[in-house]
Amino acid sequence: MKLYFQAVVLVVSILTTSACTTGQYQPLTGADKDEVEQLRENVYRVEYRVSSFTSQEQLDAYLRRRCAELTLREGYDFFHLAQRADVLALSRRTSMTVTMYKGQKPVGADDVYDAKEILAESAPER
Repeated sequence: MKLYFQAVVLVVSILTTSACTTGQYQPLTGADKDEVEQLRENVYRVEYRVSSFTSQEQLDAYLRRRCAELTLREGYDFFHLAQRADVLALSRRTSMTVTMYKGQKPVGADDVYDAKEILAESAPER
């Protein structure tokens, strides 16, 4: 019985620890090569993975932040997200097709994000 109790405590500890580690954003520089794939000059497929304990809202925020970082890194100002693919198993994974734009925000495009604004909103408070 004591061995069973120790095993349960160990499993709960592992799950709790892994749940805590999902709260941290992984910057673009830490992304695996398969998480960012260039499809055309200004179009990428971007993927973000978290544990299944992370909310969909938090995952979406992390994905937008990753796309904003990529947009600025590639010399663009705005980005549009399309063709979402979600997978939920032991981990939660979302990938999106990201189209990037330079200069002014495209006219009539309400669902285009300003990369600098996204990063400013997600900056840690000091």
